[in-house]
Amino acid sequence: MKSSLTAAAAGLFLTTLATGAHAQDAPKEGALFGRSFNIALRGWVTPTYEGGKHFGLFPGGSLAVTRPSDFDNFAAPDDAASFALLDNRHVSAGIAAAVRENRYNNDELTGMRSIGWSIQGGGYLNIWPTRWLRLHVEGLKGLTSQYGVLINTSADVMHQFGPLRLAGGPRYSWGDDKWNNRYFGVTAAEAQASPYIVNPYTAKAGGHFAGLEASAEYKLKSKWRVTFDVRYHHLLGDDANSPLVKQLGTADQFQASTGFRVLFPPS
Repeated sequence: MKSSLTAAAAGLFLTTLATGAHAQDAPKEGALFGRSFNIALRGWVTPTYEGGKHFGLFPGGSLAVTRPSDFDNFAAPDDAASFALLDNRHVSAGIAAAVRENRYNNDELTGMRSIGWSIQGGGYLNIWPTRWLRLHVEGLKGLTSQYGVLINTSADVMHQFGPLRLAGGPRYSWGDDKWNNRYFGVTAAEAQASPYIVNPYTAKAGGHFAGLEASAEYKLKSKWRVTFDVRYHHLLGDDANSPLVKQLGTADQFQASTGFRVLFPPS
């Protein structure tokens, strides 16, 4: 699966993170034309492919150029990387990008297509009804390896306990025919080549998953943050009924990560 890495990797393609919350105890402006490097590194425990039941440990990271005063503005760990074109107290919107990692055709996926890395582009919208609630929607279209459309929605409630910020809320994702069938469909040739799957399968447009996400970030120093994240996704509809999930994996997907963020230069 490793889908937790997609937004992080896309941070290399955009120059700033979308912002919507007000910074608290923000560092002073830096000297790089008023910008600094926001560097994040994480280790993830996640299924080896989306729908799989075996877990692996994977590294993740991101690099963004941002205003130091925006360093503590809230962004959920599963957000796509984004660049704000409209940004005020209650609404922000702009362009978004993500990178979805490749999927190998080994182990239980023997005989399946190997799917390459996919760059995805689109847009996002944040609505802040209050300082502690964010509503988020993003639409992403595959530009390489797959050309489907994925729409992700979320709501996050957050609270600051001194140096500790907690956030979390529900998630829902929807994929079109091309997206769902690319990752959860089985062609006749694949069914013939697979030692486990007998019949071809077509996944049509519909719900991709529903789930929950919870994150925590602890302020060590003015420019250092320790991060934690756990998430649960339950695959839906044709994706959940795919033989890649029903026969070889599970519809219940869990992920967890820990790592840190630093505003560079850190001193």
